[in-house]
Formats: sequence, C-alpha cells, structure tokens
Amino acid sequence: MKYSLQGKKVLYIAPRFFSYENEIRDELSRRGAQVDFLLDRPFDTPLLKAITRVSRELVIGAADRFYETQLESLKQQDYDYVFVINGQTLSSLTLERWHQYYPRAKFILYMWDSFGNRRWAIDNLKYFDVKFTFDREDANKHGINFRPLFFTSGFETSPQSAIEWDISFIGTAHTDRYAIASKVSAGLDKEAKVYLYLFLQASWVYWLYKVTNRSFRSAKFTDFKFSPLTKGEVQGVFNASGCILDIEHPNQTGLTMRTLETLGARKKLVTTNQSVRHYDFFDENNICIVDRGAPVIPDKFLTTPYRDVDGDIYHSYRLEGWMDEIFEVAQR
Repeated sequence: MKYSLQGKKVLYIAPRFFSYENEIRDELSRRGAQVDFLLDRPFDTPLLKAITRVSRELVIGAADRFYETQLESLKQQDYDYVFVINGQTLSSLTLERWHQYYPRAKFILYMWDSFGNRRWAIDNLKYFDVKFTFDREDANKHGINFRPLFFTSGFETSPQSAIEWDISFIGTAHTDRYAIASKVSAGLDKEAKVYLYLFLQASWVYWLYKVTNRSFRSAKFTDFKFSPLTKGEVQGVFNASGCILDIEHPNQTGLTMRTLETLGARKKLVTTNQSVRHYDFFDENNICIVDRGAPVIPDKFLTTPYRDVDGDIYHSYRLEGWMDEIFEVAQR
C-alpha cells in the first residue's frame, strides 16, 4: 500500500456488481478513509436495471430525487474526495449540486465501461478533476488517464488446485456471447470438460432476446441460468478450471474484469479481445486470442502448463495496485 488515506473523508458512488463495490469500499477504509457509500443505479429489479441500461433518461429524474434525499444527511460533510465508479445515474443536476455542497473535494471518476456503451458519460467528464478509464482507446480519444481493471485477493490461488474443468465461462449472455461460447464448446475435443454459466437477469429477457437477438434463434431456455453466482462460487469455478473463456462486449476494447481475474488466478485465457496483446502481462503461452466469428483454440493450448508472469506486473493488477495508481494521480 503506497498511498494512505488516513483521516480523509470520501463520498464513494459505485454500481452493485458482484460485491466489487464492497471490496473497493473496504480498501478505502483499510487505508484509513472515512467512507460514505451511495449506490450508482439505485434500482434493484431486473426490469428497472434494463430500462436504465437501454434508456437512462426514463429513470434519471427518479435518480436525482434519490440522491437528493440521500444527501440530506450528508450535506454538511467536508469531503476530501468524491469517488465515482461509472456514475450511470448521475445527472448534470446532481453533479452540480455536489460541487456546491463540497467545493473543497477533488472529484474522481473511474469508468469500467466503454464510452461506446455509455455515451452520456462523456458529458459528465467536465465535472471531474481526475478521470480514468479502463479502455485505452477512450483514454486516447478523450485525453484522460488509462488504467486497466483489477483482481481481488479471492482469485489468487495456488498452482496445486485440483482441475475439474478444462475451460469455463461465467457471464451475462448479452450480445453474441451465447453464440461464441457455444461455438467454442462445440469446437473442442468431445472429451474436453466444459463449464458454461450463461446468465440472464430474468426469464422474460430470454424471450425478448429470442425475438430481437439473432444469435438466440437456436438457443434453448435450459441453456441459461437466471440466478447470479456469488463471487465465492465464481472463484470456486476459477480455481477448478485450467482455462477461462472471456468474451468482451463488441463495443469495447478495454479488458474485462474477467481477464484480470484470470491473471490473478494464474489461469490460461481464451479471449475474443484482440487488444490484450498490447498489455504487459501478455504471453502467447498463457493467452489465446480467437476470432469472434470462428473461435478456434489450438489443440495444445489447453494442455500446456501456465507460465507465471513477473511479480511486479502481477501486483500492479491487484486491487491494491489499482487504488495506488488512482490516488497517486489524485494527490498530485
């Protein structure tokens, strides 16, 4: 831990995402910060989450009222930092109010989604003093800091963990993920042990995708799961897998959280993300890049052993290394 936050007050806003919001909050507290947490996208039902994703304008008024109510008890706080992850439901009205409430605070934004998927976020950039994105192309285009995502300690495992699956995939079945995962599975040797957990938020999402998503035309209801795995369950599958399949959203070039978790677990990676070859941990022995339309894994890739990466590089992708870099820039 390079950067202490001892005695600092932080207003922290993040979406609920497999408890990562809690792990970030805990790391802030571990460094000595007094943290007040507000939920980004404060709507818990699958329907409202879907509406927020598809048409943010329909929920932004309700979000403004939510934040105004929540901040009634926090207006008098003298925050050192307002730290926002994504800020999907933060409007210009809310951000302007916060600047009035907390004129001394340094506003930090970290985007873990691409601007191609969150175009409204570009308009929010002017409200932040320090801006980061996980997407190198977005960083270059908008002149902001580039910082990849991270993995947390639960994904670190010993090489002696028993292997149950040759390759596994866990993720939301958006866009073309179902089609790609199915092609990868079908292209493997019939003796290969494959674990697929294709998650949909509700059964109605499946029926909607059957009509609107061409890759779902041959999909069966039983191909999908409608309850998310806990982070502990995800970690358990990682530990029992020799290789992890990663399929990024087609509108992003930044590395997914899954990619960094695979690094943390010291597992081999099969990914459709071509940009991974430009990262300092890339090793063709460990990472196989496949074409989205015709994903083919070389026969020997799944059977050759993993080759460990440099220790300093490995540490830089831990949650601790991620936060060190953010507050190194923020404290300049």
